[in-house]
Amino acid sequence: SLTGQLINIFKQPKREKDGKEYGGQDKIQVLGEVELPDGGRRMDMFTLTTRDINNFESYLGQQIAFTIGVFATGKTISFFIPQGVKPVPKA
Repeated sequence: SLTGQLINIFKQPKREKDGKEYGGQDKIQVLGEVELPDGGRRMDMFTLTTRDINNFESYLGQQIAFTIGVFATGKTISFFIPQGVKPVPKA
């Protein structure tokens, strides 16, 4: 799961490439804490696509936690929000 502050909600602009339309997805940006191998911590911003922006809108500016999925493509690790996931407010 990811815990952090929901700092932004936006719709990615649509664009066309090679006759195909891309973009237009709803996105959220969360500032979350990442644990480092030496035990330290740093803050990272995660930009994630969501299929149901309505689940997140009322939490803008608040600390939330929600389930994320992870997959690797080569050396790149990507995160996603599984369909149907709803955030939980954190104090």
